[in-house]
Amino acid sequence: MIPYTSRTATHTATLSDLRDQLIKLLDDAEAALPRGQEAVRASLLEALNLLSQTPPEVWPQGSLHGGLAGWQVKRVATFVDTHLDSTIHVIDMACQARLSLSHFSHAFRHTFGEPPLAYVTRRRLLKACEMMRSGTEPLSSIARECGFYDQSHFTRHFHRRLGMTPQSWRRLHAEEPND
Repeated sequence: MIPYTSRTATHTATLSDLRDQLIKLLDDAEAALPRGQEAVRASLLEALNLLSQTPPEVWPQGSLHGGLAGWQVKRVATFVDTHLDSTIHVIDMACQARLSLSHFSHAFRHTFGEPPLAYVTRRRLLKACEMMRSGTEPLSSIARECGFYDQSHFTRHFHRRLGMTPQSWRRLHAEEPND
């Protein structure tokens, strides 16, 4: 069972329940497109919130047929998370799993549902969101600390994945002042 918190409640669910909720949120976002950006943004932010609260225990556990073993998943995920501030090559990830590059790439996609570099970018963006939520550090510094070449590179990836600029996202998630 996986505990996670949404805007509406705290739940304990299986990975398939989490996946179903994310699919519903993304379907809601798509259906809301004709109504306006705010409804779409709300669904996407809820989906991002669920993903960012997913604990390491929810990482894929490995697969008997064609995927990575559990120890490989943990080792590669830990490697990525500890090296987000530097260039990460797929060959280095493959070495962590003790697999050839081609076998690793296939097994990684089978296990995680996305290519290795897309996973790295997603983890970098999640780290950037955490940093923007918890501080006032300049976006250029956050970009460098999360492994992006510069703020422009960061903004391009952020906008592509989340549909808004990092500055807009930061404003949406700014803590309300206490009166």
